[in-house]
Amino acid sequence: MAQPKPLFIPWLKARIDSGLFPGVDWTDPGRTEFSVPWKHALRQDSSSIDILIFKAWAEVSGNGQAQGDPSVWKRNFRSTLRAKKFVMVTNNSKENANPIKVFRWPKQSSSPSTASPPVESQEEEELSTPVQEENQQDPFIFLDQNVETILLQEDIYLASTINDDDLEDCLMALNIHPSVGTAAMPEELPQAVEDLACAGWRAPQLSPMATGGEAAAEGHPTTAVAPVGAGGEGQQQPVAEQFMQSLSQTWVDDAFKTQFRVSVFYRGVKVSENLVDNEAGFRLVYSPEMRMGEVDHQSGLTLMTLPTPPVTFDSVQNRLTQQVLDSLGAGVDVGVSGPVVYSHRRGNARAFWSRCKFDRSREPQQVAKMEPQALFRFQDFVGGIQEFIAGGKCPSCCLYICLGEEWPDRRPWEKKLVMVEVVFTSLEFLRMMAEDGGASSLQSVELQMSLTEMMEVE
Repeated sequence: MAQPKPLFIPWLKARIDSGLFPGVDWTDPGRTEFSVPWKHALRQDSSSIDILIFKAWAEVSGNGQAQGDPSVWKRNFRSTLRAKKFVMVTNNSKENANPIKVFRWPKQSSSPSTASPPVESQEEEELSTPVQEENQQDPFIFLDQNVETILLQEDIYLASTINDDDLEDCLMALNIHPSVGTAAMPEELPQAVEDLACAGWRAPQLSPMATGGEAAAEGHPTTAVAPVGAGGEGQQQPVAEQFMQSLSQTWVDDAFKTQFRVSVFYRGVKVSENLVDNEAGFRLVYSPEMRMGEVDHQSGLTLMTLPTPPVTFDSVQNRLTQQVLDSLGAGVDVGVSGPVVYSHRRGNARAFWSRCKFDRSREPQQVAKMEPQALFRFQDFVGGIQEFIAGGKCPSCCLYICLGEEWPDRRPWEKKLVMVEVVFTSLEFLRMMAEDGGASSLQSVELQMSLTEMMEVE
């Protein structure tokens, strides 16, 4: 017969008294407080010794196995402490030398060294029951508004109240904790540049706009492509001819020219929209005191600060959104070089990208931190136009960047803390022109020859 589940309070007292669990010790002469090692699994010095007490309770409680998930063991152990009214009196979990937490024995138990173990009621047993596997298999459950949800590394932790430890676990999962991802950036990235050069990437150059000179160099428009045929003789031009003329303004001297319309969403609500007219690109940062439109003269990118999040009724959302923004650090680059749109993460907040706002692939693509990464090629858009002429769909003219959380995943983009939409305005106009004119109107020999030539550009 299987052994019955032991009562937690006497079981824990016996474990502390045994001295077999390193770091699990009484911290006062009266034995009313005790310490527990509390290292996050992402720490470089974490080991199996740190989780022995969590694993032991998982095994005897019947809700965890030796091959289970240590993060679940730890969470279940903490949930049981809460249910039994243990009180955390010291939180040193962020210390480098000795990360521990100190808990005080529940009042009804008095001193565990003198009092007999209390009888745990059926109600308390139910409260201490850990998160079950069926909840972990489908964590994205729609809940009542009075239950707060926190995104963890593998699932959603449900709680009626939130404390600093929950927040720390959440931020660790987002990879924006101060102890995670702080490796120094190399000064030179020869291999990375060489790899991107194969895809057509070139180091960005300062444009007259970026250096504060004339608004645009001759033949290099920095404003959005104006609609051809809006009046006068242009109205009589065939759609294919208008499209070719606009395309020639977007592709100049083997370089992709565009503005960027950047929209920022906090949990699905648009909080800002800005037009960046720097053809070199921009850098997403969080610096509320910064004047919008300043340029980093080393990279030539316009510095675009994300807005301070508005205060909402959801305190968890407020805190986590602010933490993501604070962890942007040096920011995330979105730049153009030749025919390539590239990105480069410089801060601790992870970033994931897609060309579709409603991406259903569930295959997150992370923006690289250690090297610039090509995200979009002008030739891809040209190829998409060719497919549209042949009867396919019009190509994307946007990028979507999710900060601090994996995406796309099982949650809709509106549920993400910080989402950034980047629209290439010149391609947006070309797409609108193609859709309004129809694929048949673009079936011009001259246009298709021009598109083929552009596809061959390296």
